[in-house]
Amino acid sequence: MTRSLYLIDGLNQVFRAYYAPFRELTSGSGEPTKAVFVFLRMLIQLVREREPHYLALVMEGPGPDFRREAYPAYKAHRKEMPDDLRSQVGRIQDIVAALGIPVLRAPGFEADDMMATVVRAVMDEPGLEVVMVSSDKDLRQLLRGDAVCLYDPRKGLMLDAFGLEDEHGYTPSQSLEIQTLAGDSTDNVPGVCGVGEKTAVKLILKYGSAAEVVAHADELTPKQRQNVLDFAQQMPLTRRLVTLRDDAPSDFRLHRCELDIDVSAAAPLLEELGLHGIVEALRGLIDRPRLP
Repeated sequence: MTRSLYLIDGLNQVFRAYYAPFRELTSGSGEPTKAVFVFLRMLIQLVREREPHYLALVMEGPGPDFRREAYPAYKAHRKEMPDDLRSQVGRIQDIVAALGIPVLRAPGFEADDMMATVVRAVMDEPGLEVVMVSSDKDLRQLLRGDAVCLYDPRKGLMLDAFGLEDEHGYTPSQSLEIQTLAGDSTDNVPGVCGVGEKTAVKLILKYGSAAEVVAHADELTPKQRQNVLDFAQQMPLTRRLVTLRDDAPSDFRLHRCELDIDVSAAAPLLEELGLHGIVEALRGLIDRPRLP
């Protein structure tokens, strides 16, 4: 029987919860709780509907980011996290840990790198499916057949490597080549001027890799040719920035992620925030029939 390890992309889902079309919530003391409530509701629905055997929350690591050290402009244009969200991130991590769900992170590495590290660590586990709970396209480069998938809980959509090729026309390895050409405006990572994702897809499908696009620059339109050649020197750095590393320091052990929710340890934190309904919903998860 196939077992499943679900890895929740922490900040990806926390930001979704914060900006969800839901009324603002506060505790009795006035502490903001909307993101906490919406995130935990997502987690409960995930456990109830997907019934994972193993579950972990993956967060950004503390300390200097190796990408920012290599390229100081990396994510430099992003606004600071809102104060009312920052406090909720801490609350979510504390509650998840109290529930007995491991929180994975590594100093200097992003959550995506930790996911890549975990994927590499479990690749030899027989009959294990890894599901990354995220809407982040960067994670597409980690897809492996139907053994490593992306799941968008808001849309209820599962994407594996076969679906990526069927729906978008390229493979996980080509995803990295596309990112190398197009860069990532969200993270302030430069790509070829004038080349967005659609154009990058066409070029990679024709030439196979970003390096081969540069090698065949003479076959492109004059403007594209010049832009590609201008980018060639920058390309190794962009590739380094968009490549997910699978060597983050980690003491990850699969057995520690076995789902065994402890409501009693988390209940005081939830009651303090006035999230009584979440406590009852979590207790309902424990009482539900379990998969063998």
